[in-house]
Amino acid sequence: MIPRSLCFGLCLAWTAAAFAAEPSVDSTQLPRVPATKPANAIATFKIKPGFRLELVAAEPLVVDPIALSFDEEGRLYVVEMRDYSERRAERLGRIRRLEDIDGDGRFDRSTVFAENFAWPTAVFCWDGGVFVGATPDLLYLKDTNGDGVADVRETIFTGFGNSLITEATNRLNVQALLNSLNWSLDNRIHGATSFNGGRVSLVDSAFTRAWRRRGGRAENSPPLDLRGRDFSFDPRTLELRAETGGGQHGLSFDNQGRKFVCANANHLQLVMYEDRDAARNSFGTLPRALVDIAADGGAAPVFRISPDEPWRVLRTQWRVNGLVPGPIEGGGRASGYFTGATGATIYRGDALGEDFVGDAFIGDAGGNLVHRKKLRPVGTSLVAERPADERDVEFLASTDNWFRPVQFANAPDGCLYLCDMYREVIEHPWSLPESLKKHLDLNSGSDRGRLYRVVKEKHQQRPPPRLRAADSATLVNLLEHPNGWHRDTAARLLYERRDASATPALIALLKESSSPLGRLHALCALRGQDALTPALLAAALKDRDAAVRQKALRFASPNASNDLASAIAALADDTDAGVRFQLAFALPDLPKPLALDTAASLLREGRSDDWTRAAVLNSLGSLGSGAARLFTQSGLEPTFLPELARLIGVQNHPVEITAVLDTVEPTRGSGRPFAIAVGLAEGLERAGSSLSVADGNGRLRPLFASARLGATNQSWPNDAQIAAIQLLGFAPFAEAAPTLLALLEARHPRPVQTAALQALGRSRAPTVADELLKRWPEFSPVLRGEIVGVLLRRPERMRALLTALEQGAVRAQELSAAQQAALRKLPDSVSRERVEKVLGAVSGGLRQAVVESYRPALLLEGNVANGRKHFQARCASCHRLGGEGQALGPDLATVKAAGKEKLLTNIVDPNREVAANYLSYLVETKDGESLLGLVSSESAASVTLRQAGGSETVVSRANLASMRSQGASLMPEGLEAGLSFQDMADLLEFLVR
Repeated sequence: MIPRSLCFGLCLAWTAAAFAAEPSVDSTQLPRVPATKPANAIATFKIKPGFRLELVAAEPLVVDPIALSFDEEGRLYVVEMRDYSERRAERLGRIRRLEDIDGDGRFDRSTVFAENFAWPTAVFCWDGGVFVGATPDLLYLKDTNGDGVADVRETIFTGFGNSLITEATNRLNVQALLNSLNWSLDNRIHGATSFNGGRVSLVDSAFTRAWRRRGGRAENSPPLDLRGRDFSFDPRTLELRAETGGGQHGLSFDNQGRKFVCANANHLQLVMYEDRDAARNSFGTLPRALVDIAADGGAAPVFRISPDEPWRVLRTQWRVNGLVPGPIEGGGRASGYFTGATGATIYRGDALGEDFVGDAFIGDAGGNLVHRKKLRPVGTSLVAERPADERDVEFLASTDNWFRPVQFANAPDGCLYLCDMYREVIEHPWSLPESLKKHLDLNSGSDRGRLYRVVKEKHQQRPPPRLRAADSATLVNLLEHPNGWHRDTAARLLYERRDASATPALIALLKESSSPLGRLHALCALRGQDALTPALLAAALKDRDAAVRQKALRFASPNASNDLASAIAALADDTDAGVRFQLAFALPDLPKPLALDTAASLLREGRSDDWTRAAVLNSLGSLGSGAARLFTQSGLEPTFLPELARLIGVQNHPVEITAVLDTVEPTRGSGRPFAIAVGLAEGLERAGSSLSVADGNGRLRPLFASARLGATNQSWPNDAQIAAIQLLGFAPFAEAAPTLLALLEARHPRPVQTAALQALGRSRAPTVADELLKRWPEFSPVLRGEIVGVLLRRPERMRALLTALEQGAVRAQELSAAQQAALRKLPDSVSRERVEKVLGAVSGGLRQAVVESYRPALLLEGNVANGRKHFQARCASCHRLGGEGQALGPDLATVKAAGKEKLLTNIVDPNREVAANYLSYLVETKDGESLLGLVSSESAASVTLRQAGGSETVVSRANLASMRSQGASLMPEGLEAGLSFQDMADLLEFLVR
């Protein structure tokens, strides 16, 4: 909802105790910024030409608005979070109901509908009342006697955020509470759980029992773990379900039903698939469902027109200079970038013009602005870009520091409404140093607030809707209304009433409407009426609109009859990538032979992208045996077969494995047979088996013989040579070692050397380390770095490396700082003592002194060419910049505008802050490997670890001995060791060039 700061790089949290006393500040250094009166507010705004901003409500009619929901009569229910940010115990939160009595578009009647809430954050209209989110509860309120005040107040669900409440800190994050209740095409109310998670359950009361009986549901459900997931519930039955998510404050759907969220600096994210689809396969790992789609990155530049607050400037300076803890935002700048993306909303109205439908609007409450993005399809995904005429200006911005846009809504009049919490300070109180905080009034503005709407110039005011008394026929007709609010509200009312008399009209709309959106809503409304027949679904699967076909596919696949199964399978030839992507997840619902044929159709060359191939693979994993028959198909994407072989290896069905082995024949100059065998071998290892066990009859001997020849044959295509080398990693060490060790010689290209080293590293032979270390003088510095990485994977190799360091065969300076840090993690105390003797003890001192010692480098002129060399030697294994390096940590292009002073601090003292997704983990496997890296994804079946150098290792949970957070980053202290002031100046010049 409100700005929370960013982290740079791979960083480690410092406690406040690590800092000296906070600087003192005089109140004269923090002048107060006066509020603007409502009558003068519009003059503070700059908005896109052709539009205007209208103030529709202000104090005293409304204060601290952070969420809103229009009912079917056009009345507006508003959440007032007066107890933000430190007054939760006072329960000052309220729900207001605003009404426009004279129809001029401005609210003139205000009623306190309900009060006495602790930090309320969400509201949604249902059945004449409202659902309200106030952590840890979601309640239902209703006025049954017509006085405008709720006389029904019942808790429906509870447990939101309870995982945080029960921790030692016993503190909730005020900026990470459940929020953004929204209606979706699936006839459910969806909400964002945010970062506080929780174990949520339905409250068992006479009220909820009666509710469920009316909805046709009797049983209760166990508590639902919502850590890292959003939620939805059926408002008729109160059935609660976990949903894919992970945003902070903001959740929205577009007209096609795609889900969008935002979080802090990740100002627009798309949910690619639902976890329940992925969970059908216990063997595979799909890419993370939540995708940042902003073309300019999460922490994108923004163009505020308000002045920087004096306290923010001071805090940033203190953080840069190491005087107070906290992340250094925006590269040492106080503003100019997203710090708290909030309320991401897809515009679905009809009053701003067709060109704006489907655009995303996001608030930045810290920057006093509203940002806009246009969305365009890229395969199965989307990319969000600034409009061409908004490259260096925002859609809407204010010179008033008090303007705090935190949430938006599509409205009955087709316009876009926004909540302005209107606060002098909106920063999270935990992030404010006490020496600053004591001079700030965090309650200033708790008696103020504004609601605005964006309208086009020459906007014609519409009469308020009056849908409460509308009959079902009228509601059905509204499903093809051009304004999204009308379609959603009509759909909600039809679902509330469950009027069987609406079914014929809905069927007619589905069959005959010229509006694609009308047909889409009719399809979903029929499902809500339990009136979707196989015939209707079959027709919808052939609809001329892709969104209708995709939704029909989701509805049809779980209970597909034979006729429907054929119609579903026919969508493999669909022209729309989104339909084919959904079909990939539907494969397990088809008869197995048809599913396999359909999978083959989806995988024809040029027909699928990475997402669709991943979804097909995921579905095949839930089919059991049979997938090996795809190896007999022609024209499949070549890159898919090794992945399929890996899946078959993980499943470890002997018949399937034999079928794969039967297809692997050596082909001169082709890498495909080798790659397939490698995929199978990797899968078998994850299953706890091996290629040698599976190939007991030795049918792969010719392939291994061919691999030994191809590995050294420079006339072969590069990919074929590399695949042959990779396969040798699964051969007996004695057979493969001579070839692989010879490929490490300097005369071979770097990719060949790297592949050979990785193949050697796969072996569990005890002599691997000895063979590498005795050839140490022959290796180049770059290759030596890679060899150390291989030696650090297994404890016995670590000990061999340690012996070589003690004997002087390897010098400590030849290990990078990250490698030295990994070596220090040897499990036994004797080894740690030996490590300290050769590497030295870890300094326990503060790094700020080292930062200060390197400040002379800031005064020197840097050389870019020399700086590139230092980047390649010290940074490129974890960071990427300008096409160089590996993407383990953040791309340095996102922070190059930070300035040299801030970058110096991050290089010399990288361990000030840590983002949870950059914590390093030590993973130990049952077969003896020790892996240090970042957990990039997890599934029920595996953990994927991303390591320095950009490689990823998938560890089967069956092979997982332990996984422990190191409470630290992979970017260790000491990267500056050996750099002169001029060297540092050169590196900084390269980074900011």
